[in-house]
Amino acid sequence: MKKILLLGILLAALALSTGCLNKAEESHVYQGDCLAVQDGGKTLVLANSQPKLNPLKGDKAVFDISKAKVGLAPEVGNIIRVAFFVEKGKNVAIKVMNVSKQDLRKK
Repeated sequence: MKKILLLGILLAALALSTGCLNKAEESHVYQGDCLAVQDGGKTLVLANSQPKLNPLKGDKAVFDISKAKVGLAPEVGNIIRVAFFVEKGKNVAIKVMNVSKQDLRKK
């Protein structure tokens, strides 16, 4: 009986962890210069300043940051890094990092 219970718990944990890993596999990172913050801070437009590294093609990319965890507020001209996933053709941000304002010397 204990073996069956342990096996069930192990299978449930494996199923949950596999689901979490799939979501992580779908996420991407994009970095570029901030062109605009629109819709009351809910939409971010970034220039594709590193076309060889960025997963999205084109001169610029638009991200929905309404539900994202945002560090220091993005401003026009700052270098911004966004962790995002694509949902129904829309780039939905998970985290927004202001690289220009980040001070790596402080811990």
